[in-house]
Amino acid sequence: MSELLLDAQNLVKRYGSVEALRGASFQARAGEVTALIGDNGAGKSTLSC
Repeated sequence: MSELLLDAQNLVKRYGSVEALRGASFQARAGEVTALIGDNGAGKSTLSC
């Protein structure tokens, strides 16, 4: 198994009183390609900011 480089759990992003992202979790390991995929409005851009 590759070395774990990033372990993000239950991320939340708020803009004032608006919760734009809730509960996003992912892991990235050495030698792997990690991508964000999902429908429009799923929070991909919010997560990458």
